[in-house]
Amino acid sequence: MKKKVLYVEDDAINALVMKKLLGTHYDVSHTPDGETCLALLATEPFDMILMDINLGHGQMNGVEILHAIKNNPTTAGITVIAVTSYALPEDEQRFLQEGFSDYLAKPVDRKLLLDTLHQYLG
Repeated sequence: MKKKVLYVEDDAINALVMKKLLGTHYDVSHTPDGETCLALLATEPFDMILMDINLGHGQMNGVEILHAIKNNPTTAGITVIAVTSYALPEDEQRFLQEGFSDYLAKPVDRKLLLDTLHQYLG
């Protein structure tokens, strides 16, 4: 049985690309925003979450969603990796300090993406 990965991403094309990159290895679901993500996590278990940071004006951002996930005992143990276009060296450190398990800069290198997921999911 494939491990389940949830990709939180507001851009439909990025979501489609991620599903194509990971679909042969993982069961990938997509949600476009924080509210939908948290609602889905309340009903369905996931092994990992790939989280965009900027999810559109007026929406929860990836850091806020991460904090909600980590503050819920049911979801606190899920590995959450930031996948973002914030790509300066200090951005990586900031997101790791916020509590993300790892960080990947967009555009994501396919091999690095798969290696990172394999590292956490086996």
